[in-house]
Amino acid sequence: MSQAFSYTAEYLLDKTYFEECFDQSVSTQTHPKQYLKTAIFVIIGLGILLLDNLSQLPISNKETYYLGYFFIGLGVVEWLSIRFKRTWWLWRQMMSKAAGDTVTLIIDGTGIHSQSTHVNQQVLWTDVYRISQTDAGFLIALQKSTTYLSKRCLDAASIKFIVSKQG
Repeated sequence: MSQAFSYTAEYLLDKTYFEECFDQSVSTQTHPKQYLKTAIFVIIGLGILLLDNLSQLPISNKETYYLGYFFIGLGVVEWLSIRFKRTWWLWRQMMSKAAGDTVTLIIDGTGIHSQSTHVNQQVLWTDVYRISQTDAGFLIALQKSTTYLSKRCLDAASIKFIVSKQG
């Protein structure tokens, strides 16, 4: 009787891990559609400023003036988040409470279990829609999300086991 597969490893959620996750899983191509929210914020801000300057209504005051510039500022921040997507994403990950934690990874016949101080995630093989292999890891597509698993903490047997789950 053959034994069920089980693999356990630990890895650190550091900057190099987050860089690998981003590079392997996020498309860096920008589309004009991504700038729609930026344009909406700027248009709202300019509209508020224009109405504030043109109208003599009692609603026109210093607060509406600041509100217009607030929306323009939101547009600028949104544009920066698109333009510098990788840097923005890495900064957010490094500022999260999970950064610097050690993650215990368990791969077995039921699925992939990741556990750290702040995260306890279980991905069951029955929930996996598709597994795509990248140069440095695996993109595991679930019904509504995708998760990334790096090969840096895997041995040859665990890689072979995950590949066998693709088909």
